[in-house]
Amino acid sequence: MALADACQRCIHKFNPQELANTAWAFATTRVEAPQLFVAIAGAVISRLGEFNPQNLANAAWAFATAGIDAPRLFAAIASAAPSRLGEFNPQDLANTVWAFAKSGIDAPRLFAAIAGAALSRLGEFNPQNLANTVWAFATAGIDAPRLFVAIAGAAPSRLGEFNTQALANTVWAFAKSGIEAPQLFAAIADTVPSRLGQFNPQELANTVWAFATARIEAPQLLAGIAGAALSRLGEFNPQNLANTVWAFATAGIDAPRLFAAIAGAAPSRLDEFNPQDLANTVWAFAKSGIEAPQLLAGIAGAALSRLGEFNPQNLANTVWAFATAGIDAPRLFVAIAGAAPSRLGEFNTQALANTAWAFATAGIEAPQLFAAIAGAAPSRLDEFNPQELANMAWAFATARIEAPQLLAGIAGAALSRLGEFNPQNLANTVWAFATAGIDAPRLFAAIAGAAPSRLDEFNPQDLANTVWTFAKSGIEAPQLFAAIADTVPSRLGEFNPQELANTAWAFACIGWNKDPEIFAEIAFRAVAADLDTFDDHFLSQLHLASLHFILEWPDRSYPLSNHQQMLLAAYLRQDPKPSQFQRDVATALDRVEWTHVFEHVTMEGLSLDMAQPDKKRAVEVDGPSHYLKRTRIENGPTRFKSRLLRRLGWDVAHIPFFEWGALDGEREQDSYLRSRLQIFARTTRA
Repeated sequence: MALADACQRCIHKFNPQELANTAWAFATTRVEAPQLFVAIAGAVISRLGEFNPQNLANAAWAFATAGIDAPRLFAAIASAAPSRLGEFNPQDLANTVWAFAKSGIDAPRLFAAIAGAALSRLGEFNPQNLANTVWAFATAGIDAPRLFVAIAGAAPSRLGEFNTQALANTVWAFAKSGIEAPQLFAAIADTVPSRLGQFNPQELANTVWAFATARIEAPQLLAGIAGAALSRLGEFNPQNLANTVWAFATAGIDAPRLFAAIAGAAPSRLDEFNPQDLANTVWAFAKSGIEAPQLLAGIAGAALSRLGEFNPQNLANTVWAFATAGIDAPRLFVAIAGAAPSRLGEFNTQALANTAWAFATAGIEAPQLFAAIAGAAPSRLDEFNPQELANMAWAFATARIEAPQLLAGIAGAALSRLGEFNPQNLANTVWAFATAGIDAPRLFAAIAGAAPSRLDEFNPQDLANTVWTFAKSGIEAPQLFAAIADTVPSRLGEFNPQELANTAWAFACIGWNKDPEIFAEIAFRAVAADLDTFDDHFLSQLHLASLHFILEWPDRSYPLSNHQQMLLAAYLRQDPKPSQFQRDVATALDRVEWTHVFEHVTMEGLSLDMAQPDKKRAVEVDGPSHYLKRTRIENGPTRFKSRLLRRLGWDVAHIPFFEWGALDGEREQDSYLRSRLQIFARTTRA
């Protein structure tokens, strides 16, 4: 430090070359001398007109390398340099733009001028100059597409001259800038594997990150990087670790040994990870489907203690990861549910949708968070992509959170962009509306028209969810069901028990009577899948499908005939839960002397609210669950039950909740019931 003090005392005597060289020397040797740098900055500013280009470039480079804040110095250079760029050599140009990017100094006019100057002299740039230049523009976030395209064309033939840092920085810069350069990436992918032993951890991480971000397939390169990283994992800093696993997960490359090693090494170092490192790491393990419970538990604890430092993307990626991995982290979710609502204005659409999806998937109740999202999202739905619209609708339906304004907005947004939806988006969107009980006839009609021509793109879950959805909502879509009836039989071997049961129930629910083959095929597959693996809900669906089959085709044999008692027993285990509405109507029926059995169960297992079994007459009270939300439209299951009862010879009087609720006192109730019961007199006369 004696030298720094001596230099500082006589700084006024230094000429421009000496000022620049002194700063360069202290920066290069990494000797900290902040007061000296402050003195040099002042001297440079006062004499800037005397500096030649190399002095200017070296001074800026030195302050950036030493990490010294000198905004006035950089502002002065940014103002003076553009008019003199014709005097700068390639290294001066590269060092200057690198210094501004490294220091985080905005200088768009200077960058634009350097881009033009570099473009006209690119043949004079050495590999280090090329790499530093694109790195600087990418780091500063300055668009320079013509310069990047020119470098992408010039670099491949010279890659043998690039050192490892230049290779890594170049490919990182193109990925960061979003500039497509397939030939450059291909050339680097061919060049790098034989030199991986020379790459340091930062260069390995940057290279794999770049290929993943640019979506360039390079399996041989990534396999080599996995091996190189595995042998040197102890040298990786947290950001290198996080970026490496993020890249492999994003590229969809299996690297189980590398992930296992990182899962073992990372937990003891989590206090060194910043929020983005934590979020990227847990996201990567979840995306890759790699189980690492100890690591994820450690990340949950680390994230919980530092949640205030997480940005919205980190918050969303973290909950998404835990939900996707199926790891319980209730304290973390509760903390994020508390922290997120006040910051939703900072969330992008992906973060909003992923957050809602994660809480719904994890089954964590967060009513205030969902309410805040329901308030924030509608005005931004034009920014949502199809996946985000579908996930948002699915999340609210799954969490059973009512958000009619949001869902109405999603229906409109989806309708206008239906051609962009993939099959899963289509299926999840209508599933959500059906589950939430929301009437969206135009959306359903559009999907019913669009889906048949694309059924070969649907996986079994998409097919099953789609027919279940239309049936649940009571939406008629004969062409869609006919197309699915033609498509499904040849693919039933791919269906799991839930998909088999949902599909059979859906076709039965809509009253499918064109041919019995769809039911016979599903029943055969269900038996082959072993009915003991089906839970009561799925067995109950098969029971109703069987009942429909027997009524529709009484002369046909049915593969489930030998299992009817098993199906009926499962159906009967779903005990009915009488409502107060039902009890009030039963009391009123007693007053008007309509004798009845309360909660009668037919021999087929159908539960009737109030019945006269000997006469096959019944009164059914239809509460809100029998209708689509905020409508008087009966849903599919209500229509299905009514149709089955009619086919079984029952006469049924329905008491809708909205009619009963409008009655004032017992006198009006009794008069209303006498009028409704006239249906039985009319059917007797008929």
